[in-house]
Amino acid sequence: MNNEKLKQNLEIQLEELESLQSMFYNHGELKIEDPVTLFEIKNYINETNGFVPPELDMTINLEVDSLKFQLYVNLPQEYPDISPTVFVRNEKLNRIQNGKLNRDLKEFMENLEKGEPCIFSAISWVQDNATTYVDMSSDVKDISESIEDPPSRLWIYSHHIYSKTKRREIINQAQSLNLNGFCLPGKPGIICVEGATKNCNEWWQIIRSMTWKKIYCKITEEFDDESDFLKFDKFEEVSFQTNNLKCNHMDMGELCKYLEIHKCSYIFKDLFGVEGKLTSS
Repeated sequence: MNNEKLKQNLEIQLEELESLQSMFYNHGELKIEDPVTLFEIKNYINETNGFVPPELDMTINLEVDSLKFQLYVNLPQEYPDISPTVFVRNEKLNRIQNGKLNRDLKEFMENLEKGEPCIFSAISWVQDNATTYVDMSSDVKDISESIEDPPSRLWIYSHHIYSKTKRREIINQAQSLNLNGFCLPGKPGIICVEGATKNCNEWWQIIRSMTWKKIYCKITEEFDDESDFLKFDKFEEVSFQTNNLKCNHMDMGELCKYLEIHKCSYIFKDLFGVEGKLTSS
C-alpha cells in the first residue's frame, strides 16, 4: 500500500471517528485506547513526519436494554478496504455465548460491502441482537472443563503485534480458556499458549480470525501426560524492548533469558532459525 492510499484510508478513518464522537459524546462512551496514535495519524496525513502511524484502537460502551456491552474496535491501515477487528464483551455472557456472539458479528461484518466505513453498522447490529445472546446464556453450559484432554503447547509467530484491542483479546481468551503462556507484543510478535488441546485449538481459531498482516502457528508440542509438561503458571503479557526510536522491536537476548527461566529455551532456534544468546546482566 503506497503512501497516498494509506493517507486516504486514514482520512476516512478519522472522518468516521469524528462521526462516532458526535454520537457518543458523553464521558466514557467512546475511548481511544492510545491518544498518541490519533496525534501520529494526523501528523502523517499532514506530512509532519514520515513515520507510518500505529493502528487505531477504540472502545465503545453501549447500553442495550439496561445491559452494558463493550465494543472493542481495531482499524487496520487497510480499513475500510478490509474488515476491522471487532469484539463484544458483556459480563453476563459465559464463554460459549460470548464466542457465538462474536462469531455471528464477524460473519455479519464480513458480508458488508468493502470500501465503506462500517463501525456504525457493527454498533447497530449489536444494539439489535446482543440481548438475544444474554437470554440464551443460561441455557448453554460450558462443559469443556469436564472433558479429559491431553495438553498441548502452541507457539505463534506474527509479523507484529501492536494493537491494544488484539492484545486484550489474546489475554482474555487465554484466561477464559484456562491457558498458560505469554504474549510478547512488538515486531515480530510471539505468543505461547499451553493447556488442554481442545482449549488451545479453540483459542487459536479465535485469534487467527482477526485481521493480521501475517500470523501462523509455527510449532505445536503435544504430550500424553500433563506432568512435567506445563512450563508456565499463568498467562501474561511480557515486554523486552530495544532502545530503537519507535521502541517496538523485541530484545532477543531478554526473550532468550525468559525462555531459559521457563525451561523452554530449546524453542528459540525453531522460532527464529538461530541459536539464542542470553543478554548479559
